[in-house]
Amino acid sequence: MLKLVPNQRNRIYLSLFVDSTNAASNYYLVQMTNLQTRERQANVVTKDSVNERFVQLSFNINTGAGNIFTMQEVSFYRYDVYEQTSPTNTNINNASVLGLRETGKAWVGGTSEVSYIKQEEADKTNDVYLKV
Repeated sequence: MLKLVPNQRNRIYLSLFVDSTNAASNYYLVQMTNLQTRERQANVVTKDSVNERFVQLSFNINTGAGNIFTMQEVSFYRYDVYEQTSPTNTNINNASVLGLRETGKAWVGGTSEVSYIKQEEADKTNDVYLKV
């Protein structure tokens, strides 16, 4: 599981044992899906380094400039990494996307706490209808 930290630069190390076509010159699109709300965000992330074993990708969460994901703290996300030829495309169905290279689950930590809202008391005269 990928552990992400809000308000700082985060990294994904993508193995080159997958079907990468040209890791040194291509771009990488990361799509994050909140597993609770099902909201999706996609950004082209920064490629920090490439060697014979892996590609190091980096992006910001909730702060910084460029490659920013706005993510709910203390939440689980699904991440998908796509290799593509476009430096700006954020649509996974675009023709520039060469394929899905990695998928997994991510945990976004943080300091926020869950807040509970008390619901109104139930009406004691609620009717129950049964179909016989």
